[in-house]
Amino acid sequence: MIKKILLISKITFKDLNYISFAKGPGNFTGIRIAIGIAQSLSLSLNIPILGISTLAIMAEKAWRKYHQKKILVTIGAGINKIYLAKYIKDNTLLWTGEKTEVLIHSYEINKEMKHLNNDWFLIGNGLEKFNQKNFFNFNKIKNIWPNAKDLIPFSLFNIKKKNFLHFTELEPNYLNKVF
Repeated sequence: MIKKILLISKITFKDLNYISFAKGPGNFTGIRIAIGIAQSLSLSLNIPILGISTLAIMAEKAWRKYHQKKILVTIGAGINKIYLAKYIKDNTLLWTGEKTEVLIHSYEINKEMKHLNNDWFLIGNGLEKFNQKNFFNFNKIKNIWPNAKDLIPFSLFNIKKKNFLHFTELEPNYLNKVF
């Protein structure tokens, strides 16, 4: 698939300067495959890596599609857990929120969400999984998933700030510390 994309783009592996990938949270196997491919390309091409949060990528997609600046991202994570993050796009169009990413039990949802009002745009399937959608009275809810093109703004920002990773520094974002 990577070779096909390069062929369509009329570039070769040697033309690549960076590798950007979704580091999670998400499916364990999918994250491990993404890291393995990113590490292999980084090592073989001797180029830096940029790891981007899947939840941040989803927030960017919500911005691109719906022009919302306050995004509550949720993804179902196992039997009684969800990944949750609150992303806000500031006036300079930069996102803040990676530090809000948590993995919580379903019984903690009410406590985590009670201070939020209806100006948040809810995306993902996390709350639907626990039939909490109507309880929180969010009237702007979309079940969207990450898209590769939504890595680009984060990648460009990290390139500008020189926030690179070496292939030995990659860590998946499993958010396995449950709150």
